[in-house]
Amino acid sequence: MTQASAATNTAAVERTTLDRFLAVVPAAVAGLTLLSILLWEASALKSPIIFGDELEWSMISRAIAHTGHGARLGQPTGFRSFFAYLISPWWRLSSTHAAYTAIKYWDTLVMAAAAVPVYLLGRTLVPTRWAAVAALGTLCTSAYFYAPLLLPETLAFPAFCLCAYVSVQALAGRGRPWTVTAVLLSIAVIGVRTQLAMALLALALAAAWLWVVGPRGRRFRSGWSLADHVGAALLLIGAFVVLNRFASPHAQQWSYVTQSFKGRIWHLGLESGSAFAIGLAILPAIGGLASLWVPERRHDAQWRAFAAYFAASIVSFGTYTGVKAAWNSTQVFTRVEERNLIYLGPLFLIGTVIVLSSRRIWLPGVLAATAFVAWLVLGYGYQLDYPYSDSPGYGIATMANRAFYWTQTDIRIAIGVTLVVSLSVLLLKRSARIPRTAASAGVGLALLTAAVWMTAGQVTSARGAQNAAQQSIDHLVHPLNWVDQATHGAGVTYLGQNIQAPLGLWLTEFWNRSIEHVYTLDGSAPGPGPTVTPDLKKPDGTLRVDPGLSYVLADGGVTLAADPIRQHGTLILYRLRSHPWKLRQTVIGRTGDGWFQSYGAYAYFGPDRSGTLSLQIQSTLCPPKAPVQYATIRVGPVALDEQRAPVVRRATYVRRVVVPTCADTVRSRLLSFAVKTPVAVEVRIAPTISPAAYGVNSDTRQLGAQIGFGFKGH
Repeated sequence: MTQASAATNTAAVERTTLDRFLAVVPAAVAGLTLLSILLWEASALKSPIIFGDELEWSMISRAIAHTGHGARLGQPTGFRSFFAYLISPWWRLSSTHAAYTAIKYWDTLVMAAAAVPVYLLGRTLVPTRWAAVAALGTLCTSAYFYAPLLLPETLAFPAFCLCAYVSVQALAGRGRPWTVTAVLLSIAVIGVRTQLAMALLALALAAAWLWVVGPRGRRFRSGWSLADHVGAALLLIGAFVVLNRFASPHAQQWSYVTQSFKGRIWHLGLESGSAFAIGLAILPAIGGLASLWVPERRHDAQWRAFAAYFAASIVSFGTYTGVKAAWNSTQVFTRVEERNLIYLGPLFLIGTVIVLSSRRIWLPGVLAATAFVAWLVLGYGYQLDYPYSDSPGYGIATMANRAFYWTQTDIRIAIGVTLVVSLSVLLLKRSARIPRTAASAGVGLALLTAAVWMTAGQVTSARGAQNAAQQSIDHLVHPLNWVDQATHGAGVTYLGQNIQAPLGLWLTEFWNRSIEHVYTLDGSAPGPGPTVTPDLKKPDGTLRVDPGLSYVLADGGVTLAADPIRQHGTLILYRLRSHPWKLRQTVIGRTGDGWFQSYGAYAYFGPDRSGTLSLQIQSTLCPPKAPVQYATIRVGPVALDEQRAPVVRRATYVRRVVVPTCADTVRSRLLSFAVKTPVAVEVRIAPTISPAAYGVNSDTRQLGAQIGFGFKGH
């Protein structure tokens, strides 16, 4: 070879390398841009928002960081998820704020890593540029609403994408190592989030289907008649019924909802699918479903494996979502649970690029997919909360409502137009009259629009989360870790009562690591984690179950016989000089907004031996035609009832008074009693009044009076 020819070949190699580098630049810039948006969202989120899930995972991971074992408020939990171990090292940082900030960014980066297996899977099915489109589209999906949150989804999402990549390779016949890895990985990801057991089910269903329609299955069925096929189908149905009967007693959620709430499974499952399709900008939802049958690729083992795994994943994850939503509706709340479908997003995107990169679109498949998606997105309403945390796919509808004041009808019309446009884009390649360049430009513009749609919806949901987080901490004491600072990290027991809106408690727990126990006098602690109800041990205010810590954070009107060192609103931080701990006074039966219903009680235990007990009673309810309310007041020495609550042992004073209302000239009544301690007061009010019954507001509670108690020692 001459020197000239060698130089020419070297230049050619250099140009090829440069060309490859330049070809990667647009995708890299787009990826970094999307990653920057996600990191910005993480930086703008100032506090956890999904309680008590985020609080629970912070408890478990903190315990792992410091002891190596998961625990909630000191009680071991055992293994819960690999996610807790993923974030646990960051809790070794000096402050909760530093640790939380680091975890937000770390979770975002981990979740963004899902783009890698999505690209690798796409690369086995479509050309490089189309695989890059699917990978970049993954970073736009509504799933990334969860990226900065302290939730297992941040690890479960990339774990499933990796599992899908390996499973499709195994199903495509890449060899035993891929098969073994796929099975082991499908089992391992269950340790991230139990819902990912659906990945193992999808692998099993896809493998069974491919065997049935493959050469071995066809040989096995070669001599079967139509009756044989019908009989086999009936046998499978019977086997499923028997298996369901056998498994139902061991799977409470499945048994309960499949026997009693089948309609809810379908309704809530499909409604979740509606939110998912809207979050995917409609076009990828149609394209993904259309990819389940692409005639020109029916002999391609890689596509058959993908289509089988994709279809099986839709069935398994869709069933799980419907069952979970139906179960929740019978236990706690009825919500649209798109949160459990987010794992399918990358598969829909890969399916879409398969269809768009095909030489010819199969019209029946596209029309069927369009009809099904249209039924989903037009047949259900749209949740417009800001954000709707269980279904961030509604973010684009929320944006239209907030920015343009669109109603449900306006949104439905816009989605209908989007359906028509999406179908037109998918049919561009079928038209011989449209030049290839123009068709490609139209497809590119549609994909860019879909990416903007998905990103805008996801950003809207994220902004809603940021606003919710900011509003929640605006109502807290600053600095947020004031308990840690006041106690210098020493252990604290929270002791409250009548917790009706637990957000403040949850946030206080999260930001103050020194809170080791959460107790309530009335059992109203909301969790997560174990709790204790330390009832009275003696009539002098001594409580049971003293945890022995030097500090108590009292709330809800709980007052201890100890030294208060700091108070913020209803929260009082006490330092205990001695044990066991004792109450100074307590109020029973008062709601969070200051009302007593038909019964209320107060007890003062000391240290004063005698003094004046005062009681002020009133009612700010004065609807016309409401009956006159009477309060019967009994005052006397303290005794403990069967629930070890303070009651009047014998009445020293008994008064029956009319409850003053806002319609009276004198709007409150003050009563005073000379007493010796410990002393109790019982108040019974009749009749009670429901504001809703008189059109005052929507409050359906039966309310009695607003009562203030006090004691002044002599």
